[in-house]
Amino acid sequence: MKNKARQTLEYVVKKLDEESQHPQKGSWKEQIQKETKAEDEETLRRTYIYLNVIMNGQQATDDAIAKILVGQNILTPALINKGWQFWKPLPVTAKEKKAIESAVVSWSKEKGARLDSLRETHEKLPDTDWRSIIHFIASVLDINSSCRQKLSDDLKTILADAN
Repeated sequence: MKNKARQTLEYVVKKLDEESQHPQKGSWKEQIQKETKAEDEETLRRTYIYLNVIMNGQQATDDAIAKILVGQNILTPALINKGWQFWKPLPVTAKEKKAIESAVVSWSKEKGARLDSLRETHEKLPDTDWRSIIHFIASVLDINSSCRQKLSDDLKTILADAN
């Protein structure tokens, strides 16, 4: 594996490991249950906003990681003038490329399947019950964390095999 590809994969693994768990190293759901015991609606609203910001940030990071690992970019004027060199495909062998693509597809499928299992729960949530909505978002964040950790582990295996 070329050095640039190794550095990119190591960066992605580092990013996944940083964001795959809540800072207190517990599950999101456990942490939210501890923090939202109060019946104060304003606290629940703030927590809801906070979790939505985190969830949207994670989705943006996931999209960027997928694009870095297996994405194809259309050359736009901005890319041509300001950084097309950063969006070239990874310089990896065909075997490494297949392993990376397989890891990303597995990650995406697992994440999708696990999130689909929550679909029925989401449809039953009342719009006014902040606590239930917050717990649902925490469950989504827990799923995202475990799926990210699995992708990180798969990429670490690919890096180790490339030696």
